Amino acid sequence: MTAAYASFHLAVAGLRDGVLTLVLAGALDYDTSDAFTRQTGQVLDEHPAARVLRLDCAGLLGIDSMGLSTLLGLRRRLDTAGMTLHLAARPRNLERLLTITGTHDYLIGEPASPQTEQEPAGAESRPAPLEGAPPHRGG
Repeated sequence: MTAAYASFHLAVAGLRDGVLTLVLAGALDYDTSDAFTRQTGQVLDEHPAARVLRLDCAGLLGIDSMGLSTLLGLRRRLDTAGMTLHLAARPRNLERLLTITGTHDYLIGEPASPQTEQEPAGAESRPAPLEGAPPHRGG
């Protein structure tokens, strides 16, 4: 039995108004994720004026857990650089994977704030009391 793997191709569609658009075609998976990471990194380095990376996913034929991991890593890199990731024209298989894995909001939403709110030093966090339970009396 032979397995046919879809190749992967990444094309630069251009940079306009700070939005760098890359067009994905093929499968983003275990076999292609390293090349995607390398190529995307090179393109980002060549376009330092980009503030948003728009990935046109219409031609994405398949994605596996390694492909998802690669997108998560890209999102972290962009957050660190103060950039935004936009996954455009998401095919049904990508939408389903993002939903099932609980990564949809993270990958589709706005970039994480570089500073997260923290509780003041010494603040204690307690779970909310159960309904009908007596109130906590310190200590």
